[in-house]
Parts: sequence; C-alpha cells; structure tokens
Amino acid sequence: MAKDDLREYSAKRTFTATPEPGPELAKDRAGPLLFVVQQHAATRLHYDFRLECDGVLMSWAVPKGPSLDRAEKRLAVRTENHPYGYAAFEGIIPKGQYGAGEVIVWDCGVYSPDEDAKGKKGHWYHDREEAERLIREGMAKGKLSITLRGEKLKGSFALVKTKEDKAWLMIKHQDRFVTDEDVTEKNRSVITGIAVPELKVVSPQRIPASRLVPTGPIVAMPKIEPMLAETGEKVFNKADWMWEPKLDGYRVLAFIEESGVRLRSRRGIDYAEKFPKLAAELAKQAVNGMVLDGEVVAFDASGRPSFGAMQDADANTPVVFCAFDLLYFEGVDLRKSTYRDRRRYLAQCLLPSPLVQLVHAADDGVALNTAAMASGFEGVMGKRKDSTYEAGKRSSSWIKVKPTQTADFVIGGYTKGKGSRSGFGSLLLGYWKGRKFHFASHVGSGFDEKTLKKVRALLDPLARKTRPFEEEPELNGEAVWVEPKLVAEVNFQNWTDDGALRAPVFLRLRDDVDAKKVTRVETRTATAPEAAAGGDPTIAAVLAQLEAKKTALSLVVGKQVVKLTNLDRVYWPADPSVDQPALTKRDLIRYFAQVSPYILTHLADRPLTMIRMPDGIKGQRFFQKHWEQERPEFVDTITVYSGSKDESQEYLVCNNLPTLLWLAQSGTLEFHIWHSRSKPGPDSVTKDTNFAESEASMDASILNYPDYVVFDLDPYIYSGKEGKGEEPELNTVAFEKGKEVAFWLRELLQGMSLNPIVKTSGKTGLHVFVPIRRTIDFDAARHVSELVGRHLMRGHPKDITLEWSIPKRTGKIFMDYNMNVRGKTLNVAYSPRGAPGAPVSMPLTWEELATAHPLDFRMTNAAERLAETGDRWQDALTIKQSLERALKGGK
Repeated sequence: MAKDDLREYSAKRTFTATPEPGPELAKDRAGPLLFVVQQHAATRLHYDFRLECDGVLMSWAVPKGPSLDRAEKRLAVRTENHPYGYAAFEGIIPKGQYGAGEVIVWDCGVYSPDEDAKGKKGHWYHDREEAERLIREGMAKGKLSITLRGEKLKGSFALVKTKEDKAWLMIKHQDRFVTDEDVTEKNRSVITGIAVPELKVVSPQRIPASRLVPTGPIVAMPKIEPMLAETGEKVFNKADWMWEPKLDGYRVLAFIEESGVRLRSRRGIDYAEKFPKLAAELAKQAVNGMVLDGEVVAFDASGRPSFGAMQDADANTPVVFCAFDLLYFEGVDLRKSTYRDRRRYLAQCLLPSPLVQLVHAADDGVALNTAAMASGFEGVMGKRKDSTYEAGKRSSSWIKVKPTQTADFVIGGYTKGKGSRSGFGSLLLGYWKGRKFHFASHVGSGFDEKTLKKVRALLDPLARKTRPFEEEPELNGEAVWVEPKLVAEVNFQNWTDDGALRAPVFLRLRDDVDAKKVTRVETRTATAPEAAAGGDPTIAAVLAQLEAKKTALSLVVGKQVVKLTNLDRVYWPADPSVDQPALTKRDLIRYFAQVSPYILTHLADRPLTMIRMPDGIKGQRFFQKHWEQERPEFVDTITVYSGSKDESQEYLVCNNLPTLLWLAQSGTLEFHIWHSRSKPGPDSVTKDTNFAESEASMDASILNYPDYVVFDLDPYIYSGKEGKGEEPELNTVAFEKGKEVAFWLRELLQGMSLNPIVKTSGKTGLHVFVPIRRTIDFDAARHVSELVGRHLMRGHPKDITLEWSIPKRTGKIFMDYNMNVRGKTLNVAYSPRGAPGAPVSMPLTWEELATAHPLDFRMTNAAERLAETGDRWQDALTIKQSLERALKGGK
C-alpha cells in the first residue's frame, strides 16, 4: 500500500471549525504498530477501527462494534485514512462538520500481523518494517490476520474483504480470549475514563498519540534492578496517585526473550528452574523481548496470598505471577515513561492467563485498602502517576502502607536463651549505611519453638568471633556474633529518638532480599485528607466523631458543642455521569472540617449571605442574608446599615470552626461573602468601624473599602438544553470561551503592572480578582472594573459584552462590573455549589486554568488537592497591590 497523502481526509473537513488534527503523516516512528478503536456518536453510535501502517491510520467503521464472540461476524466499512495523530482524539466534532458528534478512545494498543502469505504463524511487534510489508500484502489480497493487544480487545482477528465495495468483515479467531460477553458494554475511554454522554459537560485532557502505546528508539534488553518503595503510615486519596494491593510473595523481574524466560529475584536468583510451569506460561506472551515487574505468589489453604506458602513452594506448587509494571517491550525501554503510561502499556501488552495476572490498580486508595485487608492482603502500594522507574533505588514516588509498620533488618548476632527457652534469647538486628553496619535493636518476640530452631540452625554456620556492628550494642545476655547475611522482617511501632525500634516483633526470614542492600527505612507520613487540617487536633477529633454510624450526635468542637441531626440525608444525589456517589450532610460537614483552615481565612470578618438547601439540591433553596432565629453563643454577628431599607440589619460572620459546622448542619451548602472586611488593618485607609448608624457612617467605614477589584466573567453561551428563561447550563464550549477571555484580561492587567488571581465559580463562570490596598471605595473599584471591561470589549466585541439586556448577552461573555457594588457577594473560595457533581469554587494558578474544567474540582477531591497544594490565594491576598498608584502611572 503506497503512502496516502490524506487528501480525502482533508477534503471532508474544515480545520478552522473542527478540533480534529490536521492531515500530517507520522514520521520517524519506532516500536510496535498502533491500533485504536474510537467510539463515535455521529448520526448513529458506531466504532471506528484504525490500524497504523505507513504513517497513517487505515480506518473502518464498525456499526455494532468489535466482538470477542467467535460466532459473530461484524461488518466493517472501509473509510478514508486518518492521520496518526487522530488516534488520541477525544472531543466533540461540531455540528455542520463531517462526522459531527462525540468521540472517545474506546480501546487502543499494539498490534501485529500474525501470519504470512503462506499461513506461517508469527508476530512482528519487534520488526516494524516487516510488519508493515505483511499488512500491505494482506490488504492487497483482501484478508488480514492480526493480533491485537489492547485493554479490551486481545487475541487474533481476521479482516476479510467482501464482494461489496469497501465492505469487510471483522471476525474473532479461536483463542483463549474468545467470549460471548458483550465487550461493548465497557463504554468508557481507556485514556480518560470518560463515557460519550459525559463529553457534553466534561472536557477531556488529551495526550499526544505518541504516548498511547510503547514508542521509542529500539535498544537491546537492558539489565534492570527493581525499584523499591518507602514506607507510608496512612492511605490517602490524591488525584496524582494510584494504588495497588501489596502482595505477600517474592518480588521478581520476568525477562522474556525468544531464547527463554528468566525470573530474577531481588538477590539475583533465577527462579525459572524452581517454577518451571510459570516460566513456560510466561513464554507464551508471544514476544521477542519483554520485561515485567511483579510478584510471584503462592496461596494458603484458604486461598489467600501467603509468604509462608511461598517459602515452602516447589516445582509442583501452583504459583501465579502478578504483574504490576512493564519496563521493556519489543525493543522499547520504558523506564523513563511515567507510571501512568507504563500502567496503560502493561494493561495493553500483557496477555493474561490463569498463571499470569495483571495486578488491580485504583485511584481510590482508601477503598482499595479496605478491600485488600478484607481479602487477606498485607497492605497497599501507592505510586505517583508521573513518576519514572528508578531502577535499583528506594524512592518516595512509591510507598507501601501496611496495617502495622514493618521493615527488613540484617541479623548480626543473637543472645543466648535463658531458662526453658531454646535456640536463642533475642536476635541482634542492624542495617547498612554505606560500608558500615549499624545496630538497630534486639527482637525477642514473635518466635515459637519451631521458628527458634529453624533460625538458630541457619545462624550457626555464620558464627564469627568479632562484633559486626559499628556500635557496641547494649546487651541483655551473652552475645554470639554472626556474619550479617540473614535478613529478618520485623514489625515495630516506630523509631525512638535514640535510633532504636519501639516494640519490635519478629515476623519472618526474607530469603528473597539481599542482605547487603538492607538500609535504614524511614517511615513516611502519607498525606491524608486530615492533613488538609494542618494536623489540628480539634479537626482530627471532629473527623473521628463523624465516623460514628449515628444519624444524630452532639459534635464536640474544641470547647463548643454542635448538635447534628439527619446526617445521612442526601444533599447531592448520585450522579453516574461524573462518577459521583450520593453525598450526605455528613459528607458536607466532613468536607468543611477538612478545608476549614483555608475557607475560614477567606470567610473571616466578612458579612455572610447563605444559600440554604436543607433538603438537598433537588429540594427548596433560599437566599438568606440575616439570621433571625436563635443561634449559638459561638456565632459572631455584625450590624450593618441598609440604605435601601433605611434600617440596621444583623449579618452572621463565620469566624470559627463551630460556626462553619453549625451552618452546614443548618443546610447551608453555599457561602457567599462581601468583598470587604469589618476589621481594619495596616493596608486600610480608615479605621472606622461604625457600620450601623447611617448611610454616611457606612460610607466612611472600613466596610466601604474592598480588598480587591472583581471581574466576574459570566458566559451566556447556551448548550441548547435550557428551559425557557433559564440561565445557561454548564457546558464545555461556554467555559472554554470564558477561559479565553480570562487570559485576555490577565494580559491587559499585567500591562498595568497588576497581578490578577483567578478561581472557578464552581459553575460556568470565572472570578478574576486584583488584590488592592484598602484605599479606594466600592464606587472607585466599580469604575475601574467597568473601564477595564469596556477596554477589553473594544478589542473583542464579538466575544465580550457589558450589556444588561439578557438577549444582547447571548453567545458572549458578560463582564458584570456591578459585582463591585457594596453588599454584592460572590461564593467564597472552596465553597461547594448546589449543583450536580458537587463542584467547588477553586482558586487556580493561571497554568492550571489552561487545562481546567469546573467539574475537575469537587467536594470529593478538593480536600486532597489542598493537602498537596495549600491555599493558592494566601500570598496573593496578603501582598496587596496599589491600584491607585498604577492608575496614576497610566495617565
């Protein structure tokens, strides 16, 4: 097949109107060939099957989608070739464009022809040139036999041309991957996890097509040492971490070559001879070169992974290789790829069988840990998604979390037993630091008579006359020194201040660990949602009380008590479109406790307006400025004069944790605040705090001087699903246009020597703020916002409006400068919104905004994000800009 110049592809598309990639041929590609299946909701939902060859993607439309059922023959209609970059395309093709509709990457992976013209079986993942020659040959003959290695599609398939022009049949060949289950029921993207209907509200973050499958220069299979994990104390959920169950077996690197299989342990021992059935099974991976990282596991009588069963295993013991990483595939060294990508490559390239399995991985580490403990695993492993493979090193990018703290130590001697105790009294443990062997602790607990005899028998041949430790250990009996060659795993509480182990207990010997590589392993405190509280014991106590199953309780918050009721009342119903579980009042109160160190900073001393939804987002909601009911003594208030009503009115001020949680108990889902504070400071032009007497007193008071100039960007770009008179709903097109305007605004403000900050509204809009010293009043701030808005509108009249008429706003971004009027409010940073998905108003860096979507930041992940990043706005809000000086400089 000659190279296609993609003219047909180009002729059908207007690239200024569609987000699809342009017609570029792939050049200098190395590594296995790629296949991709894209689910495409055009006029009808169908599947586009594409095979890379000669720099393009040969394409077929498969109306019913691929099938793993041997009896099914699926129609596949040949369509125009697509550019290689199209393989990673996910998004919406606009109306009026060819193929208009939503597209996701339903499956992708590597593929190879699996027979030549004479019917000889084989695979050519490692030889791109020969693979492409066989593909061209098969296409010319109208019959192509290929093996797919994807996450959903695995095994051999045939593409057979029929007599009808462009009509082919896609048929599954008989192999172990045949099943009558409908594989198309798995309806989510293998790249982003998004389903087609969700594209209307979620903007996928695309990756280059070059990252879809193993790609890179072809090199010889390298020698590799395993990467090791540090120890963590707690499991946590964070967007940039993934979790696996920790398996209780032998850590092994499987080197699979055409010449055979090596199963190399951490000590360099080859277990292939010990487990010949496993080696033979791995040889069926149908590759010329592959390196897997994993664990060889044996099972006890109850079917649970058991290290004891592993140590007793022989050639007849059924053991399983559980793969959790792919380090090399058909000439491509993957150690520099991120764990996120390697995990995808592993799911694609591994051909599982009863003896070779893919280790499960999940983003929800807390839930996985619970399941792992219930299933008898020894803990979980956390791995940073963006980490590379640090061969031979112990890295903080991987952490292991167990119910108890354990570590490996080298035995350097023992004390003689006393009384009836045979074997020895306690082991003397140490670790290496450089070339020096340091003493760590005694361990005398955890032994039975059988273990005492077994360990003593292994120690006797290692006896030596001199002490191996650098230090002179404090002994509780006569010592016998031994060569430091035997490794013991020990359970302990923690390290003491003087460098010893607290409450050590012997667990087992580790014959799979090289004694010379045992160093001191420090415990690492993992960032948990509670860490968003800054380690505050009051918040930790609140979170602990909320774990109780009671639906009503008296919550102790420091010295205060908040009475909670109906804790299981659902405030946000489950929303499958964004994978959101039902969220209750308990979840809301827990969230506010976790983020309280941050949200209280932004709420402090500001008159508060509440949006209350006591029956949840589907029930009644009301806007409440003043609290006339009874309130607890710990709730602060402020009295403010209202010119419109010619009277003084009392506002709540949320200045402490009990108030925040009490308001959540009262059904306050959204917190809206003034742009000014009631307490003067070094930056304020006035110290006057008389807010209640008259309009004149309000004008002279500190409440008339805002902390920032506000630019409220409100998209009036409709999705088409709104009812008559309804505001525009959240939609990707509107939000993307809002981001574009926000960046224009930033450029303009920076030209005035002003540094704006930005947050999502939690819905469709964006809030841009310029922090200022409290030296100009609200009228001046409003005037500045209007002047800047009108200047920006003159440069972009088709995109921006300041019109008050709603029909005139349609299709544009409305810049509401009247948000700078005294008494106007916006939702505070980190406030949830009463909308599906439980979105949160989230401060961002400008770099983060470029790829952000409002539903990226929700009650279910905001606390973890804060634990990692801290408050994005603290510096910006404390380092005030002098707007007056900037304006004068511009005249």
